[in-house]
Amino acid sequence: MLIGVGQVTDHPLAGATFASRPEPLDLMVEALARAGADAGDGRRVLEAIEEIVAVGSFTWHTNDPARLVAERLGLRDVTTRLTPTGGNLPQKLVHESARRILTGEITTVAVVGAEAMNARSLAHREGRSSGWTRQGDDVATPPMVEDSRIPFTKEEYDQGLTLPVEVYPLFENARRARLGWSLDTQRERLGTLWSNFARVAQQNPYAWLKTAPSPDEITTPSGTNRMVSFPYTKLLVANLPVDMGASYVMTSYENAVALGVARDRMVFPQSGSDATDHWYISQRPVLDDSPAMRALWRALREFGTDAEELSYIDLYSCFPTVVQSACDVLGIDAFDSARVPSLTGGLTFGGGPGNNYVTHAIAAVVSALREDPSSQGLVTGLGWFSTKHSWGTYAATPPAQGFRWRDAQDQVDALPVCDYDVLEGDVTVETYTVSHDRSGEARRLIVAARDDQGIRTWCHSTDADLMRRAETEEIIGLRATISAGEISL
Repeated sequence: MLIGVGQVTDHPLAGATFASRPEPLDLMVEALARAGADAGDGRRVLEAIEEIVAVGSFTWHTNDPARLVAERLGLRDVTTRLTPTGGNLPQKLVHESARRILTGEITTVAVVGAEAMNARSLAHREGRSSGWTRQGDDVATPPMVEDSRIPFTKEEYDQGLTLPVEVYPLFENARRARLGWSLDTQRERLGTLWSNFARVAQQNPYAWLKTAPSPDEITTPSGTNRMVSFPYTKLLVANLPVDMGASYVMTSYENAVALGVARDRMVFPQSGSDATDHWYISQRPVLDDSPAMRALWRALREFGTDAEELSYIDLYSCFPTVVQSACDVLGIDAFDSARVPSLTGGLTFGGGPGNNYVTHAIAAVVSALREDPSSQGLVTGLGWFSTKHSWGTYAATPPAQGFRWRDAQDQVDALPVCDYDVLEGDVTVETYTVSHDRSGEARRLIVAARDDQGIRTWCHSTDADLMRRAETEEIIGLRATISAGEISL
């Protein structure tokens, strides 16, 4: 069960300098200390922790961050681990920890992470290095939660598909074409979806952005809301420059009682499932679909979960397309303002602290279930390019049949893969995006296309007229020609 959660959001004051800002270690220590205090006797709870898992940071790289957290808190005889990249990992660790606790392998586990990208941005602006705490080479790297893998093929990399902000718009535009939306309809839907999330953030005491822009303000490019990758403006993508930390502590019921944790602080994982979609996006037959999400939901439904009985849902929300995909799987309306599937406001407005966002979501669902103990909650997480998925359910009462978990990977692996190659000649546009530089200028049209045999290929163009056309009219489904990796219509 979860007995303690802690969140820290450190907003900079006007005129803040780098010297006034926290480093990730500070945020992690504070988050874990708060999680201990949240459980009751903070010192007693912290001293009961046998293992600390640090969620890997985008901005702070040291061999064993969890070791530094333990040392700062004066904790001895603590083993440590570290996660690679993956926004699914905080939820996956709930599943893993619950299973380990049930088998008696371990009694008390803490998961903690933080990002301070806002602080690092100030350092860059001031022309200085961060100088954050680092360990020497004599400190060994602890065991990793899972292996780290490169998430893209050489062909994808060569065409500029290296960052999530360049990949997820491909899914979003494929969805538009599949549903038969016009570009204007897509823009309206995205504005509605994200404005709903912004209103949730207004009620979240730990949200990074408390403003609630209108749908038009969210989707219309401006001096403060540049186009990032069509159709996504800055207010439609994960907000990474935040200074945020979060943590949770899990233990057995018997140990929680021994530690003096009050019954109304206890929240129980009910069920969980994990799976990975086809690793490379080139292999996925349908780019705006997630067979892994569907496999996870089948598992949770077989464990007794009903979407209509979920009072609290937090869907991973780095980009609008994945929220829509998850809602499709759950059978709920993504655009319903009366049932917004977020407890935080999402990674744009709640804040996008790298791999650690889901730790904040878990903390939020724990708080909600304590206030409403007869209800149920769902948290979803994903990593890389909608690649790694973890879904889990929670309640304030113990699960009737004990915590249940399923590895759904075999269901995904049994599905067909798409053939892909470097092609020349005639093709049909499957989906695309136009990436923009930091000034808002269009810089590259990136296209997925298929030949007459259905083989997928990647190509691009830097032609200004073609990029403008792609942002003002539908080009999906049009015939095109590829020569030396460049596309012409």
